[in-house]
Amino acid sequence: SRDNKTLQCTGEVRSCINLSSYNYLGFAQTSGKCIEDSVDALKKYSTSTCGPACDFGYTDLHQELEKVVAKFLHKDDALVVGMGFATNSTVIPALGDKGTLLVSDSLNHSSLIVGARGGQARIRVFKHNDVEDLERVVRESIRDGQPRTHRPWDRIIIIVEGIYSMEGEICNLPEIIRIKKQYKCYLYVDEAHSIGALGENGGGVVEYFGANHDDVDILMGTFTKSFGA
Repeated sequence: SRDNKTLQCTGEVRSCINLSSYNYLGFAQTSGKCIEDSVDALKKYSTSTCGPACDFGYTDLHQELEKVVAKFLHKDDALVVGMGFATNSTVIPALGDKGTLLVSDSLNHSSLIVGARGGQARIRVFKHNDVEDLERVVRESIRDGQPRTHRPWDRIIIIVEGIYSMEGEICNLPEIIRIKKQYKCYLYVDEAHSIGALGENGGGVVEYFGANHDDVDILMGTFTKSFGA
């Protein structure tokens, strides 16, 4: 529209460095193995399976991808969802009912917030990247129990990000794991921006801190950042 002042086409052509894209490792190049394998896959599988995974949308390529992801993250299995935002917004509601408490960082991504609000679980928020406040919230929640009945929570799930995308800050994973283990909570880590960008082998925030992958119950990630998908 005439009111759009953010982009003007000048007709001039120049070479630029794009610092605003999601292509941390350069996999989205126009030549080389990545593009060649992508073209071969398009020729074999087409652009769409034209159906959800529960029907005919699950191919041998999806199965192979899940095995590779699980091996890379040192996990027993992996589940590939068609969209990063949808992973958080649809998986988190399935993790618990009214007896579940989600303890969420105050600056978590909107997909995590949507997922937390989309289910029946209760939510408590702690100050951003503040492990002392996290521990306080967890301790108080255990002490007080569920609203009205004061029964113990069925489960408490701590939800954080590996790298907070807007702040560029890394979560204090070692301390979060300590709290998780001490108070017998579960831990959900969103590695959308940290997978591929942190760790000696790009293994994310868990590898970056040399932590045990078994201490993180659910690792979430996306192929649209480091992997240029």
